[in-house]
Amino acid sequence: MMPHVQLAESALFLDVDGTLVPLAPTPEDVYFDSTLLNLLSSLYEATQQALCLVSGRDQRSLESLCQPLTLPLVGCHGATGHLPMTGKHWAVPINQAQHHCITQRCKEWCQRKAGLRVEPKSHSIAIHYRQCPQAEKLVQGYLAHLALQHPDYALLAGKSVFELRHTAFSKATAIAHLMSQPPFQHKRPIMVGDDRTDEVAFDWVNQHQGISLYIGTQGPTCAHYSLPTPHALIKQLQDWLFFSAGVSPSR
Repeated sequence: MMPHVQLAESALFLDVDGTLVPLAPTPEDVYFDSTLLNLLSSLYEATQQALCLVSGRDQRSLESLCQPLTLPLVGCHGATGHLPMTGKHWAVPINQAQHHCITQRCKEWCQRKAGLRVEPKSHSIAIHYRQCPQAEKLVQGYLAHLALQHPDYALLAGKSVFELRHTAFSKATAIAHLMSQPPFQHKRPIMVGDDRTDEVAFDWVNQHQGISLYIGTQGPTCAHYSLPTPHALIKQLQDWLFFSAGVSPSR
């Protein structure tokens, strides 16, 4: 049973791929249709601007998805962020030469492997194997080897993707940072995500009397609630809007 939520008293943190929208063959194939954009706009207003998309995507990719909306966004698993209401931008400092070197090694390695795709980001490097699922262990082993060579980086596992992320940040550190300032401060945190990259954020929210919501049917997860699909989440978010407005949702 999903809890009732008063959005004006909530800080809403939403992952993107596999959460708000279904997973696609490539990140570039994902888009926000007008229904989703209108929903996000309504949620932004209902939460009094305490809505933020928290994604592993690069910051520019998030901004492109949300156009023409200007929303609070956290990219690269917490490394970058933008709060439009204050004009604040941030990016965790990293060794750019080291990051470039790791990215180039991943590109060169994947060029020799059919069906693999590198997604270089400002603060992480992802290798997707959705088109070549039999390469899962191969990709995991290669990136684990790179992580041993570069202890500042940790291996993250997503859905048909492995990623090297700098250890100085996470989705949890980003949410903790946002919850310390307006308009998120003194509200109940709600984190919604769909894979293992969201577990640290679920754990942080659980420790701070919030609501953690996992989208999918594959476990295990430390989230306290779950819904099977992004479509079910959209319906739930619409119900929270109705509840917050004192209106009974139509069925």
